Amino acid sequence: MKNKALTLVPVCLVGFTGALPLSASAACSSSAPNSGDTVTCSGSGIPPVVATAGSNNVTINLDSTVSGSYSLTTQATPFSVDSGSNINNAGALTLSDNGTGVANRGALLLGVNNGNTLTNGATGTLTTTGAYNDGMAANGNNNTLINNGTIITSGNNSYGMTAAWGQSNPGAAGNTITNTGTISTSGNNARAISLLGGSGTVNNSGTLTTSGRDAPTVFLQGNNGTLNNSGLIQTTGTASSSGSVDGVVANTLGSSFNTTINNLAGGQIISNNGIGIRSTNGNITITNAGLIQGGSGTAILSGNGSISLILQTGSQIVGLADGGLGNNSVTLEGAGSATNDFVNFKTLTMNGSDWTWAGNGSFATALMQSGTFDLAGTLGNASAPVAVTVVNGATLGGYGIVNGDVVNGGRIAVANALTAHANEMPGNFQINGNLTNTGLVQLGGSGVGNSLTVAGNYSGQNGMIALNSVLAGDGAASDKLILSGGSASGSSTLKVTNLGGAGAPIVADGIQVVQATNGATSTANAFTLSGGTVSAGAYSYYLAKGGVSDGSGGSWYLRNTVVPDSTTSVTPAEETPESIVDASHGNETLNVYRPEVALYAEVPAVARQLNLQQIDTFHDRQGEQSLLSGDNKAPAFWARSWGSHADIHQSGDVNPSFNGTLWGLQLGQDLYTATEDSGATHHLGILFGFSRATGDVDGFALAKQGMRVGKMQLNNYNYGGYWTRVAASGWYTDAVLMGSALRLNTNSVNEVSASSSGNAVTGSVETGLPVSLGEGVTLEPQAQLVWQRTSLDSLHDGVSDVRWNNGNTWQGRVGARLQWAFEASGVNWKPYLRANVLRSFGQDDETAFDGSTTIANSIGQTAGQIGAGLVAQVSQNGSLYATTGYLTNFGGERQRVVTGNVGVRWIW
Repeated sequence: MKNKALTLVPVCLVGFTGALPLSASAACSSSAPNSGDTVTCSGSGIPPVVATAGSNNVTINLDSTVSGSYSLTTQATPFSVDSGSNINNAGALTLSDNGTGVANRGALLLGVNNGNTLTNGATGTLTTTGAYNDGMAANGNNNTLINNGTIITSGNNSYGMTAAWGQSNPGAAGNTITNTGTISTSGNNARAISLLGGSGTVNNSGTLTTSGRDAPTVFLQGNNGTLNNSGLIQTTGTASSSGSVDGVVANTLGSSFNTTINNLAGGQIISNNGIGIRSTNGNITITNAGLIQGGSGTAILSGNGSISLILQTGSQIVGLADGGLGNNSVTLEGAGSATNDFVNFKTLTMNGSDWTWAGNGSFATALMQSGTFDLAGTLGNASAPVAVTVVNGATLGGYGIVNGDVVNGGRIAVANALTAHANEMPGNFQINGNLTNTGLVQLGGSGVGNSLTVAGNYSGQNGMIALNSVLAGDGAASDKLILSGGSASGSSTLKVTNLGGAGAPIVADGIQVVQATNGATSTANAFTLSGGTVSAGAYSYYLAKGGVSDGSGGSWYLRNTVVPDSTTSVTPAEETPESIVDASHGNETLNVYRPEVALYAEVPAVARQLNLQQIDTFHDRQGEQSLLSGDNKAPAFWARSWGSHADIHQSGDVNPSFNGTLWGLQLGQDLYTATEDSGATHHLGILFGFSRATGDVDGFALAKQGMRVGKMQLNNYNYGGYWTRVAASGWYTDAVLMGSALRLNTNSVNEVSASSSGNAVTGSVETGLPVSLGEGVTLEPQAQLVWQRTSLDSLHDGVSDVRWNNGNTWQGRVGARLQWAFEASGVNWKPYLRANVLRSFGQDDETAFDGSTTIANSIGQTAGQIGAGLVAQVSQNGSLYATTGYLTNFGGERQRVVTGNVGVRWIW
């Protein structure tokens, strides 16, 4: 071994140009290892180690104490292996002097042939000066070059890491270059990484920088080359008049070559004065989740080949993306923002979740396949329009411009209709082309005032347009579809949401929701209103083509008035309007009230009717005065049940009417009785009861008289007291005071349900004096006055606030009762007939909607009533009684009430 070491010293000295002699501790176990040898070097001033030609499985380890300086002229490759071998450097190595080109260049670490792994460790430093001096190089196939440390080159055409070496072996394949450390070059055309050959891979998670003229940072040439970058790739150099200075250059040769560049999250590819990524030939796929920036104004430039640009979450492109001459595409994945311009691309595909497009994009087609595409810039241009398709589940929208045709099967969300812009001002989205809508156009956002302009033809194919309007009077604010110069056809449904409108009568054109400009036209059935009408306050608004002013015939309006002789059919939600109003003629108008107006307007009348029948008359409640006098003057219990069918009408703004059933139960108990010296008796008692009204309501609604508007149920829980005096002659005076708790439920034909509660106080004073006609027959004139005050709580039915006035009303009754008294089978029978005239008067009913529209109904009515009754005193203590009656109006509005009543009285 001693002799062998001595013989190596001259070899090691050859090519060593250090000015200092070898350190006493500097040593390499071999300077020319053979196959299978492992060489370990340590100390400063170590000699070169060059594996023998044809060797393999050689390992050269340079530890962290190593330092050495070498000259290209005497030893171009100080440390090299042939095949299937390894070099591991942790020391500091320097190579100097100038080479002259491919055939005369140097490299500190070199893999001569195939399958080598060269590693510059975390503490390793490779420094070259002079031209054509590289840090690490491989010249065969399937080599791996790894830099975890630092590589610095300062000469022209000096690369940090390269394979094939000096671009001298274009057939090399399968080489991998990985950098986790730092590589910097400062010479002209000095690349940080240069990879030549097929199926090569560059992995960078460190820092790659170049600063020389015409010096790209990463150079890829060969079929199926791949760059994976999560670090920094940057050139700060300048370009000569005939050169370029780019962050990454790919495919300068074969037009059939394919290259893949993955700029991962955190990755940066920057050219301060050139292009971020340049591809001149072949096909390239760029997936970007980091930054690509071009200081020349262009970030990505493709030449003759095709480029597939995939933008992922985190993508940022600063500068123009130019697809060049190929069949180029952009695909969006994840979420992000594109603020740069795109030119010479054929297709754009949105596969992400949420993208903002703030630049201008020149595409032949754009497919919105998923997520939200927020267009703040422009798609397409006037000379090369784009064809955009929005599929179901995808959204296109924002404040941007599409130059081209749009087929919408998903959603177009205008301006602040996009959630991302909910806090921004209303705005416009413009389509300079045709729009075919089979999906949803969402105009309505966080406010009112958004518009979609279609400068082409609009074709609705069962599509929906959702918009916000302030449902008030003429000219109220609304989102709108603007048709500019084209025609609207097909079938589209407008879904209108009211934003704060309290309803007001339309006296002119109405509220514009589709604006026709520049000669735009539309077919008669191009647009319909969802549900037929939309409600606000007291009104139902329908959709009408044309207004009443000149030049409004092509636009569409929301209106709530019609002319009496028009063919307008305005229908509730479950029906379809038969025709659209022609609002261009006639001066008189009919208000289009929503069905709920008449329904609510009828509530006070039904409440009064329910309490009138619950308090009714003395004979309906207690049978007959003889049951309270004479021997029957002890305290008694009584109960009754009654029912009726009522068809009652009112005159007023909406002429409401109720047709249904009323029924009730009532219990009473005398608490105190007394007898005067004259024989007159006094009875003080309490009463409790429940009654209910259930039925249909008709009225003036949707410009139709007598329309069915809904159903009503009113429950009445009541309690009260009474005082009755019966004189010995049979003359009676009866007074009742009754309080009621009301519970209201309504359901309109529009399926608008509402509920409320309230209370009522009802008082009655009644008297009657029987006059004997002989043979047990008496004629009893009667008079009664009933006072009511009904108070109903306000409600909100989802459309408007509804409030009722709480007025005092009265009903007076005068009539007579003809009775015959006889005894048969031990029972005292008293059948009778009666007839009455009734007059209602007092404060008219008023129902207010959102405080802006008040609906009034007159309560004044005169009616006649006939009836019959039967009282049977079956024992000293018990009596039964029954009545029936029929009420009808004397002129005025129709009143038809058929009643029946049965009761029992028991003396304890």
